Amino acid sequence: MWRKEYFWRILQPILLGLFANLLVNYIFNPNSMGFLWIELLEAWLLSIPITEMNRVIEQQLEKRVHWKENPSKRFLFHFLLLSICLIIILNIIGNAYLWVTKKGFFSGIQMAVINAVTFVLAIFLTFITWAISFYKNWLIADRNAQQATKLAYELRQKIVQAEQFIEAQRGNAKVRIQAQNIRLAKIESGIVRIYTVEGDNGIFNGSLAHLSNLLPNYLFFQVSRDALLHKDVIQKVTSSRFGKIELTITTGYGGDSSFTVSRPKAAAFRKWYHSNSE
Repeated sequence: MWRKEYFWRILQPILLGLFANLLVNYIFNPNSMGFLWIELLEAWLLSIPITEMNRVIEQQLEKRVHWKENPSKRFLFHFLLLSICLIIILNIIGNAYLWVTKKGFFSGIQMAVINAVTFVLAIFLTFITWAISFYKNWLIADRNAQQATKLAYELRQKIVQAEQFIEAQRGNAKVRIQAQNIRLAKIESGIVRIYTVEGDNGIFNGSLAHLSNLLPNYLFFQVSRDALLHKDVIQKVTSSRFGKIELTITTGYGGDSSFTVSRPKAAAFRKWYHSNSE
């Protein structure tokens, strides 16, 4: 990004000097337009302080008068300050250069034409700079809006998943258990048994993988092929041998007080646990 900014910063005085030199020569001699490299070089050198002062004006006004707050005031201030800088640079520094080099001075009409042409071109370059800046800001705002929309969607999905109900069998009756109230689900004798925060349990008529897909993944992790845990039941996480992880959970959920996370699952578990335990 900074390379593009420096490229535009270098290109501005080159463009300003080139077009100012061509237009002034055309206005003064429309029928026999001349072109001298020394005049072009002088125009380039004189354009550097103009574009640099214009950049300083832009930076200072950005801190004091923002486009969003008062665009007309921002434009008016920039217009006036740029006019003052051009008068100083072109009429004082420019004439001082002519005096030192003993090339003679321009007439009043010629100076007026040079000032007008340079000012119009400087304003045009300023408009281009503003357009580039506005476009960058629009891209950033659009990217932020997309990220905010995505985040809002993910949050809504989490809320919906946490508040949805899981159907389970309890005795001869079917019950609906809120997803966020489930604390442990594990396979016992070939069936998936659910344990809730209230201490109740029920049988889920499906596989553990199917149940895992129904539950919010920011709350639940399948620690093994036959167990699924809610993060709130995990009391202690301990590294074990061969890259495994030992989990100590709250007692009262199916009689088990610990689970082992295998080495292949260990990295995924740590990422899930630490990103959701802050």
